[in-house]
Amino acid sequence: MRKLILVRIVHNLEDMGSIREAFENIGVAQIGKEKWEEKQRMIEQFWLGVERAIDALDLDCSKVKIFQDGLPCNGDLGLRIVNESAAKGSFNYQIVKKLIERGAVIEATERPELLLREYQHLQAIANARTENERVDSLRQYREVKDTLLEERDEAIASAIDATLKEGETGILFIGAFHNISPKLSKDIEITRIS
Repeated sequence: MRKLILVRIVHNLEDMGSIREAFENIGVAQIGKEKWEEKQRMIEQFWLGVERAIDALDLDCSKVKIFQDGLPCNGDLGLRIVNESAAKGSFNYQIVKKLIERGAVIEATERPELLLREYQHLQAIANARTENERVDSLRQYREVKDTLLEERDEAIASAIDATLKEGETGILFIGAFHNISPKLSKDIEITRIS
């Protein structure tokens, strides 16, 4: 039997990469600095809970494959991305790094061209110089986001099906708007941590 543990993720600022500062500024402007900081503390508590839940599973990591939302590569490049993101403070990637250190393997999860399309839209929103530019960028993103998300979900499900073998457990760290379950092979048993 193939098993998949689905972990719904909440991004912290460190997951935003080069558009981090712009999104922090937008967030603070919308809800205020105090509420923004409270939200960041809640995100940290969420990740501590995820880590405890994964640890409680007592997995044999030599039979674990990790699938990460937003990660288009495995091997040395995938490991470098995991290590760099963990070092920058990504709670998600810190957990992934610990699992790899225990023997889990990181897998290429997404198609680069789909990620690039989404990133370009998010970058346009973050880098808008005026409110009108930001509104226009948001409108353009909303026009394509559902189709793009559907394409990404298909690609992620395909990657899992191709690489998760009999007797292995996969852990999929995935954003809340994704709907992967219906696209997965019926022989994959799904459990959730969120």
